[in-house]
Amino acid sequence: MVECELVCCECFGNVEEHLIVSACQFDGSVLEEYDPEKLLRIPAHVLPATDFELKDTPLLNDIETRKSMLLRDINQRNLGYFDLEVEKLDAWADDLKHGLEQEIKEIDREIKEVRRTASGSPTLEEKLHWQKQQRELETKRSKLRRELFVNQDKIEAERNDLIEELEKQLEQKIHERTLFKIEWVLQ
Repeated sequence: MVECELVCCECFGNVEEHLIVSACQFDGSVLEEYDPEKLLRIPAHVLPATDFELKDTPLLNDIETRKSMLLRDINQRNLGYFDLEVEKLDAWADDLKHGLEQEIKEIDREIKEVRRTASGSPTLEEKLHWQKQQRELETKRSKLRRELFVNQDKIEAERNDLIEELEKQLEQKIHERTLFKIEWVLQ
């Protein structure tokens, strides 16, 4: 007996259709992985049905096994997609954070230089000028620190949104239907 089922899987906004073909002999032994598809390529003649009893439990078990393997493969592929999206988000977050941290370090270096210059200034006007410059740099540094925290919150919100969206998309809708069952005899 040969059975062919159509399995439709909706996930991540895509619909995948797969044919699952299984075959077993009269003694109940199931054919190997690709043999059922090969049987469908053999020229055939339709004969009148005979009265014999076929226990199709091995066939049903094989169909279920093949479906499970297919769904496992689809889930693995979906896991890869999820990992890729998370990696992109993490890389973007790291780049943004690293850039702001570098700017803050550069401003810290400039502030130290201005302090050093201010301490060695011979006149009050020069000291005042360097103190104003230091204050401007510290204001800029504080702004960048706030921006870093705001961006970290933004990244966390985007990560949460991504996870929620992926969670919704991971809800697989699986539709199955038997296309045909045939009995066969090799002569």
